Amino acid sequence: MRRREQGDTIIEVVVAFAIFSAVALATMMIINNGVAITQRNLEITLVREQVDAQAELLRYIKETNNPIWQTLISPGRLTASPVSLSDSCRDALSSGGYYVKPAISSNLTTTPTTFTLSNFFAKPATYAKIDYSTGATQSQRIWIQGTRAQQKSGAPAAYDFYIHACWDSVGVSVPMTAGTIVRIYE
Repeated sequence: MRRREQGDTIIEVVVAFAIFSAVALATMMIINNGVAITQRNLEITLVREQVDAQAELLRYIKETNNPIWQTLISPGRLTASPVSLSDSCRDALSSGGYYVKPAISSNLTTTPTTFTLSNFFAKPATYAKIDYSTGATQSQRIWIQGTRAQQKSGAPAAYDFYIHACWDSVGVSVPMTAGTIVRIYE
């Protein structure tokens, strides 16, 4: 006597394959979205470090009475209306932007004492940065604008330095921005 073997029908196989494909596609979309979010968060962290480095250089220049400080606060270098941090993807050169470039020696343990202000900008390949290991020869969309701070009568003179960063990131249609304002008192 022959036994009849039973198996899945073609419809059952097609439905199972469709369900598997939908689950696999949804999983891939979730993973891609997670990777893109992780990438943007990493970029933001790295850019914040770069912005903080420029802020610390400004503070260091002021605290050590470096001669470049007088250049930073000169009327020709200060701007009356800096670009707002929310609109920081405006062209750095047209907004009077610059960045602080330390003189980097071959001995990286030596604290720099010479600084220059540079306005050589390039579009970043990944995120906004200044590559100090190559002598900070260019800024990849990080720039500073200085302005005299609004002050109350009797208050010491102060200067606000707007530090901007702008770059294109993975998975977003508008450029990413970051920035801060550093107030330095005389």
